[in-house]
Amino acid sequence: MQQRRVPRPVVTLGVSRAATLDVVLEGEIDFGNSPQILEEVRAAVLKRRPALVRVDLALVTYADSSALGMLVKLVEVATEVSASLRVENPSPAILRVMHITGLTNLFGLGD
Repeated sequence: MQQRRVPRPVVTLGVSRAATLDVVLEGEIDFGNSPQILEEVRAAVLKRRPALVRVDLALVTYADSSALGMLVKLVEVATEVSASLRVENPSPAILRVMHITGLTNLFGLGD
C-alpha cells in the first residue's frame, strides 16, 4: 500500500525594507507542523528585530486551529521586539474563522 505524501508547508523569509520581515507561508498548516513554523519565524524575528512582521497567507491551502494559535504566538514574539505583525491575503475561509474568533483586529485585518 502506497502512503499518501502530504506536502510540507514552505516558509519563505525575506526583508522587503530594512525594518520589515516578510513571511510567506505555503501549503497546509496544522498541528503537525505549526510548532516548527513558529520556531523558524520566531528565530528570524528575534535575530532581525524588525519593526513590522508581514505574514502572507495567499499560498496557504489549509489551516486548522493550531495555525491560528501559531499566528497569535507570533504576535507575542513580535511584541517582544517592539514590532507589529500584520497578516495579509488570507483565503475567505481563513478570514471567516479569524472573524468568528475575533482575531481580525489582532492580525491587522480590521473588521
